[in-house]
Amino acid sequence: MSQAPALFSLQAVVKRYQRGDDVVCIFNSLDLDIHSGDFLAMMGPSGSGKSTLLNLLGGIDRADAGRILFRGQAMDTLTEAQLSQWRARHAAFIFQQFNLLPMLSVARNVELPLMLTAMSSAQRRERVAAALELVGLPTQSARLPSQLSGGQQQRVAIARAIVSDTEVILCDEPTGNLDRHTSDEVLQILALLNRELGKTIVMVTHDPQAAAVASRRMHLDKGQFLALPDTAANAARVSAESAALVAA
Repeated sequence: MSQAPALFSLQAVVKRYQRGDDVVCIFNSLDLDIHSGDFLAMMGPSGSGKSTLLNLLGGIDRADAGRILFRGQAMDTLTEAQLSQWRARHAAFIFQQFNLLPMLSVARNVELPLMLTAMSSAQRRERVAAALELVGLPTQSARLPSQLSGGQQQRVAIARAIVSDTEVILCDEPTGNLDRHTSDEVLQILALLNRELGKTIVMVTHDPQAAAVASRRMHLDKGQFLALPDTAANAARVSAESAALVAA
């Protein structure tokens, strides 16, 4: 049986940055396919271009050469306004810094992506309640971010990312500011979103334990990706975590 076309297809992508008088080449002919339903963890040393790739996938940055296709459409043909509309429909970001507005309640922070839609206030409240329920914070909607723990704030950030029901979630070190126990809780939520709701997740991480939760792992080195095959131990851990999450 032939495999379905890639959700994202990066073809000979080139990305350079100007640093003073120097031109730094981050990617020189990078190829990568990401399929619908993937949970891809990207690892690699600092400065290797992992976050740059997330920005390219999210249409925040543009390639200098090559093509980035989403469902066969070349993203470089879209205007900035069209890219903003594309992100609203298709992609959401989760960052290491939670990026919550401190003066807004949890519910209002989660509601923000819906404010420019045609949804009624009742529809928005229903979406927000469902997102907070999914991340385990159904009773925290009236609180301010400062009244929550770091792990709870990241859960709010996840709820904000999923409230629009985009198919792609781009995560830049989502557990970087969290302790091990809280990191595992956040990773379990991401695994649930991928497994049960079919979200395509691309996650940048320096943490091998976080990467082990993903179904696919790649290592970025010198502008190219190398596949990291799952070990039996990693496969067993993922299976155990998934079973524990279902039981919970």
